[in-house]
Amino acid sequence: MRELGRVIETAGNMAKVEIFRRDECTRCKVCGFGSRDRIIAVATNTVGAKEHDEVELELEAAQVVRAAVIVYIIPLIFLLFGLYLGTVFASHLGRRDIASLLAAVLGFGFLGLSYLGIAAYSKRPAIAKYQARVVGIVSKNGAERGDSADT
Repeated sequence: MRELGRVIETAGNMAKVEIFRRDECTRCKVCGFGSRDRIIAVATNTVGAKEHDEVELELEAAQVVRAAVIVYIIPLIFLLFGLYLGTVFASHLGRRDIASLLAAVLGFGFLGLSYLGIAAYSKRPAIAKYQARVVGIVSKNGAERGDSADT
């Protein structure tokens, strides 16, 4: 997956890149980008882009799918498992009257645990494989494509 953006800050081999929403994003709404005009991404700066350069970012499609599974599907599974566990536990106690309450408590408890797990995972070095890379400079310092001699 490739996107265009503008470098707003660099530090070492990392760059903060402002990505503007495309028209397709307004219809999709999967990642929430459709509701915002721009998003800030931290990317590995593999081409030495400087502040205000317009750049091309790349993230492998398989990594986008894996990240979506981690962020959306795993919490859903934890929520459903907690709901199921709550009803089973209430049934085991012989308290069907509190089954929905217990299911809700355990469901949201497991959902919270999934978010804690994702937060812990995001601090590990393995998360770097889900990070975008700057793979090309479209224009230097925000200059138009035809105006810059080094594009």
